[in-house]
Amino acid sequence: MNEVRNIIVGFDIGEKVSQLCYYDRHAGEPVSIPMKVGTGQYTFPNCLSKKPGEEEWHFGLEVEYFVSQQEEIYLDNLYEVCSSERTVMVDGQEREAGELLGIFIKNALRILGVPDPVKSISGLMLTTPKLTKAMVENIRVACQYMGFSRNRCFLQDYEESFYFHTLYQKAEIWSRNVALFSFDQDEVSYAKLEMERKTKPIQVRVKRGKRISLHTEAVQRDFDFYELIQESMGTDVYSSIFLVGEGFDKEWAVRSVPLLCRHQRHVFYGNNLFAKGACYAAKEKVEERNLKGYLYTGNDMVRLNVGMDMMVFGTPAYHPLISAGVNWYEAMNDCELILDDTQELTFVVTNMDNTKKERYSMPLPNLPDRPSKATRLHLHLEFESANKCRIDVEDMGFGEMYPSSGLVWHETMVN
Repeated sequence: MNEVRNIIVGFDIGEKVSQLCYYDRHAGEPVSIPMKVGTGQYTFPNCLSKKPGEEEWHFGLEVEYFVSQQEEIYLDNLYEVCSSERTVMVDGQEREAGELLGIFIKNALRILGVPDPVKSISGLMLTTPKLTKAMVENIRVACQYMGFSRNRCFLQDYEESFYFHTLYQKAEIWSRNVALFSFDQDEVSYAKLEMERKTKPIQVRVKRGKRISLHTEAVQRDFDFYELIQESMGTDVYSSIFLVGEGFDKEWAVRSVPLLCRHQRHVFYGNNLFAKGACYAAKEKVEERNLKGYLYTGNDMVRLNVGMDMMVFGTPAYHPLISAGVNWYEAMNDCELILDDTQELTFVVTNMDNTKKERYSMPLPNLPDRPSKATRLHLHLEFESANKCRIDVEDMGFGEMYPSSGLVWHETMVN
């Protein structure tokens, strides 16, 4: 690579293998980095090995050698490990899944060939097939372990990476619907990128379709895929089609390929779409806003505005806490407030699709009896999914005269 600072990186953490790319400023696009110079080997398995009794780790393709020849401890299935909230016993020591993921990513970033990747990278986007609460927490632990601040390390799922990859292409590629066929050996699924161009900003979403199993025999396999194409795309107009994953081959897709290319549609095949989409997304976040006229409305997006009516310098005002239009794992806020003759908190909730206001009350049982404006509370809001917001409230007291009671209240607001 030709950059040593302000590097933009996309990192695809798949279920079985991972890959990364960086934004090449001379080429004006993301470039995949091979594991071995001069080869087309871009992916590496999600595994680690550890030298017994020492903090020496190896990752990916090198693990097989160190396990078989150096008798290192083998750790496999990192994606599966990080999809749950468990710790892992390694070399007689319990390790957090997020820490192990951090070790894996940190070692993989050595492929960039810069002395200190963490200092050199200005934006790192991690993308995975699906973002569960456990995966989000483990990725955050990993980024913290490596030393990345939250404004330089981001995460998104494959569907959002598909969105960024598509809209960073020439406009003719996404002037109409865009199809995505994802192969996983003998299975294939369909998804469609569609836009609501009448809204401002233009709303874009990925609509999931059918997933089928393919026969192993070539002619029948071709027939299976041909039928899925017909059933999924129908008579709708598409400007382009993307094929990703392992399992597709033009050798058996004798009928399918002409059907894909019908009506002069652009057809692309490769395995780095999600990594490149992550790279474009990182660039969008830390350097430029090319897509400011578009809003990605994925399944992870919070559609609620959450705030409170309060007095600010003696004047009634609405104070926003969470704004709609962000992914649930980015939707959080902290603030402090002073109570005025009340034993509960009232939140104002509106949906981004309408202006109707709803009020959500949270009682504070056993709150100490104090004079008006003598209770200070710390408030933390954090979404745990697209429609579930956790609210934590802590009694901070009010100076030496009214010390904190130590009480903490928890509430989950479900839309």
